[in-house]
Amino acid sequence: MSKDINRPKARSTLIRRRDVLKTGLMLGTGIMLAGAGLRPALADEPKRGGTLRVGLGAAGAKSSLNPFISTGDMDFAVAQSIFDRLTDFDKDGNLYNKLADDFTHNAEGNVWKIKLKKGVVWHDGAPFTAKDVVYTIQYILNSDNKADAYPNLAPLMEPKGVRALDANTVEVELKQPYALLPQVLGSKVMFLMKDGTTDFDKPIGTGPFKFVSWSRGQRVTLARSDNYRTPGQPYVDGVEFIAINDPTARMNALVANQVDAVAQLDGSLARLIEANPALTLLRSKSGATTDQFMMTNLKPFTDVRVRQAFRLMIDRQQLLDNALSGYGRIGNDLHCITDPDYASELPQRAYDPDQAKSLLKQAGFDNSQAITLYTSDAAPGMQASATLIANQGKKIGVNIELLVVPPDSYYSGPNFKKTQMGSSDWGQHTLESQFGQGYARGAYWNEPDWTSDEFDKWVSKARTTFDGPKRREYYVEAQKVLWNEGAYIIWGFRDLLDAASAKVKNIVPSTQRNLGYYQFESVYLG
Repeated sequence: MSKDINRPKARSTLIRRRDVLKTGLMLGTGIMLAGAGLRPALADEPKRGGTLRVGLGAAGAKSSLNPFISTGDMDFAVAQSIFDRLTDFDKDGNLYNKLADDFTHNAEGNVWKIKLKKGVVWHDGAPFTAKDVVYTIQYILNSDNKADAYPNLAPLMEPKGVRALDANTVEVELKQPYALLPQVLGSKVMFLMKDGTTDFDKPIGTGPFKFVSWSRGQRVTLARSDNYRTPGQPYVDGVEFIAINDPTARMNALVANQVDAVAQLDGSLARLIEANPALTLLRSKSGATTDQFMMTNLKPFTDVRVRQAFRLMIDRQQLLDNALSGYGRIGNDLHCITDPDYASELPQRAYDPDQAKSLLKQAGFDNSQAITLYTSDAAPGMQASATLIANQGKKIGVNIELLVVPPDSYYSGPNFKKTQMGSSDWGQHTLESQFGQGYARGAYWNEPDWTSDEFDKWVSKARTTFDGPKRREYYVEAQKVLWNEGAYIIWGFRDLLDAASAKVKNIVPSTQRNLGYYQFESVYLG
């Protein structure tokens, strides 16, 4: 990375590519979750009006308004503004009721009742009811719809087990006792839609902003909803999401006042933001990762010894210092560092090139073969870390060749999950959400196609256990399997870095995702 980064003299200064290198829950028969994630008291009276312009990446020709099939950061941010969930996580990662009012379950824990908040209204004026929740869950459970949440819910329930008892009560009959239903319903892919929805060309939600127009992969325009449940909010008249896939171009757009805020800032640019009084750096510790995965259905990674060797050959501190410019913390090949049940007691895997070479020799690894690593600039530190790992591999005779593609087609491109290695990024998740979405057998986002009967056994035991300490024991056992046999190289957790014009007020950094979890209802323009 270039150490001589010029400090901008004025807002119009452009940043050039050559200047930088690139919870645990207490569950009983009645459950009251923490109160809604409130923003801190505002120092000044919020001003009304104006349009918040947000520059985002990971948008392209396959971008979608369907909240259940997200192809990138822009799709998710739009869904966050239009739709709601039954439960959600606040800026510190605490679970709270959103459109749910209360959860209860029977003594066995296999039948749950969900009471809904009253007075919630869809953008078209129709009341939000239990029928909407039933329709949403049954939509997700239909495998033909390819919903991201399908692997989270399908092991737990059948469509016929979800029913409306009255306008404000949903009953969910599960296949077996399950302790974490409120938590899984707060997963990032668990949005709610209106009963009878058949397409998403003009989506209708209950969120703070309603749909106006869009140009696929380029721009989405939203307007404030007069039906929003929080009196007086949102403060801005609308939000405009603008696709700018190149991270340097995003920063240039902010500096040139073409947008008001940008997400997923490279750490190499953070000091430039801090030096510019016209801009504000937003930073939050998080469980977000920029990682690499090894395809277990392709040689040489069918052999666990090769996977172990690749984890040992990387210098994690160098990756943190260079790919993330120090804005993060070292990882230990496990997701979800912020989850209370994260296996922090496992030893930190250290840089050990000699042991890596020994394991490769035992596995009969052919050093003459080239390993293809599919990567992109789709997330902070992604391509930079792939480049560094390729260089680190050379030190023990491993030849890694990068296949670099544009960010807008990275996750939807024909080579995703088709090469021996790939890069990935995950936002903050709970272990339950991560295991359901990213480690379930056959799940699309099980990127390395890794499976383990032993892992599945411990996860199943954890899910059916209502005793918190015992559940943690089971989750730790599952993570031991991942640590020893898994297929992700989780070398670090990145801080969430964003930037905004100083006129943008009350974006509160969140551990969950960038730009305050893309929750703009309390944001205003000064």
